[in-house]
Amino acid sequence: MTIFKYALLRNLRSPVAYFAGLLVPSIFIIAPATMWTDAPAGGLLMLATLMLLSANLLAALILEDRMDGAVMKILISPTTMTRYIFQNLLASILPLTLQIILLGTLGLTRYHWSLPFTAGITITLLAFAMASAAFAFCWNTYFKSRGNSNYAFLFFIAVMMLISGLMVPTAALPTAIQHIGAIFYAYWFVRAVTALADYGTTAWFWLYNGIVLLFGTGFLLLGGSRRKL
Repeated sequence: MTIFKYALLRNLRSPVAYFAGLLVPSIFIIAPATMWTDAPAGGLLMLATLMLLSANLLAALILEDRMDGAVMKILISPTTMTRYIFQNLLASILPLTLQIILLGTLGLTRYHWSLPFTAGITITLLAFAMASAAFAFCWNTYFKSRGNSNYAFLFFIAVMMLISGLMVPTAALPTAIQHIGAIFYAYWFVRAVTALADYGTTAWFWLYNGIVLLFGTGFLLLGGSRRKL
């Protein structure tokens, strides 16, 4: 059995985490049509917040592998920790990908988005989903208690949302801290969404998404470097 298949089956054995990560954001995508037609950028930022929490719910299942000894078996096998985290990431990113596909489909058929705009949203959300899942997995490799991990994660996410532009526009923040959010990948996601909404898929749009992917790659490598879990 591959690690990806094992992780997928493990996720399905935890229906609360798996379906809360899929169904709640999906309901948000379907229900408030005006949010996606009148101000799609605002809807994207709210969806991104739900995706952050969904990614953590799914990634936290890695702690169960630590408790039942699965991680120790992996560490003594030829499989590297980076590969283990990467395939777990693929299994956890699946419900996030389904959300993005649903939004893109409704965008074209229900919300009357143009094809370039829909493609831009899809690319931006896929990059953000990958970075969010990688960050959540990396985060959980540094904790031994699921409770401690969740409390610290929620505090960190609240700070990131506040100063990265997900919750409050950075222009509304004090000048001294307007650009501190650049240390968070969510800041660059917001910049990508803003660039897409204002100017389309320009070079800046691709640059911001590239930075988000760089963050995700860094999280994957950092989590994979943890040999003692």
